[in-house]
Amino acid sequence: MTITRTLTGEGLPTGFPFSLAAASNGTCFISGMPALGPDGAYRPGTFQEEVALAWHNIARIAAAAGYTTTEIVYVQCVVADIDDYATLNDWWHQQFPDITTAPARFTFQAAALPFGCKIEIQAVAAHGD
Repeated sequence: MTITRTLTGEGLPTGFPFSLAAASNGTCFISGMPALGPDGAYRPGTFQEEVALAWHNIARIAAAAGYTTTEIVYVQCVVADIDDYATLNDWWHQQFPDITTAPARFTFQAAALPFGCKIEIQAVAAHGD
């Protein structure tokens, strides 16, 4: 089995002691990403701003690993405040207006997130059969 790891890429956050993504047999596991700039520094903002930047990072990492956002099959969202769940759902509906193309999702609240961020998003992408 061959494992391809994505460690860096143009515009991707840097400075982590782990792979941004690891892919094998057509499946790509994308590490959890909060709202980070390309320098790896946290970019605090509103919940909506942080969700958008975190997703932007997920999309860019997926692309660097050779996957598209339409190939994302599973998303895990960890929120600092479960009261943001409805806001997350509103954002999600904007990203995936057709529920038949939306990835599966799991959301939960954590006691604390890295950098004091409001959300961290992790994803799994897979190439079709």
